[in-house]
Amino acid sequence: MDLIQIVWLAVITVIGSYIQSVSGFGFGIFAMLFLPNLLLFTEANMLSSILSLLTSATVVLATFRQIHWKNITFPALGCIAASLFAVAFVKSQKNETMVLLLGIAMCLLSLYFFFFSGKIKIKPTWYAGLIAGVLSGIMGGLFSTGGPPAVIYFLQSEEDSDRYLPTISAYFVLTNFSLIVTKAVAGFITVNVWLGLAVGVVGMIVGSLIGKSTREKIKPAVLKKIVYAVMACGGIVNILKVLM
Repeated sequence: MDLIQIVWLAVITVIGSYIQSVSGFGFGIFAMLFLPNLLLFTEANMLSSILSLLTSATVVLATFRQIHWKNITFPALGCIAASLFAVAFVKSQKNETMVLLLGIAMCLLSLYFFFFSGKIKIKPTWYAGLIAGVLSGIMGGLFSTGGPPAVIYFLQSEEDSDRYLPTISAYFVLTNFSLIVTKAVAGFITVNVWLGLAVGVVGMIVGSLIGKSTREKIKPAVLKKIVYAVMACGGIVNILKVLM
């Protein structure tokens, strides 16, 4: 990576961490909008998984005693199993193909967040958790965006709201760790990933500090809608860039 790419990476991680800090919105989804423009898709996928794990780990360390471990079991098993096939698929595809699929996925996700977020209801059974985990594993393996299916399940299954964030954060730590190992074995980790990690960690710290200092001045709902719009635009740009 050259100096300009490093600067852009720092900007992306600062903004992504800021959004995560203020609204709780997924850092990984925002990062994957832009990282494939700086790195190979596989490198961007790997870096986003590592940074997302670190983001969730900070929550787990602070709320460890509130984690509902039993509720994580079936979603985590489904996610880990499905991610093996998803990562194998990514490895077999061209970079341009994955960027195109990412663009389509981002457009679909933005539509979901705009119109269906919080409206989908499921029964919190073990098989619902397994299915949510499988969908999360597919999305996490393909695009490092495995959050939405997990959020739907854990919002319904955690009756105690104080246990929701610790539990879903622990789920993301476990599943992202598995994803990172799988992607490393597949050859996704490179020198650029290590360099990006060093820059990204600093950017995440800065973004988190800015978020904490301005949290009361920003309306999370407004910020989320802005991000959803950016997701849609970013997805369309990725699609056009590959097709034109």
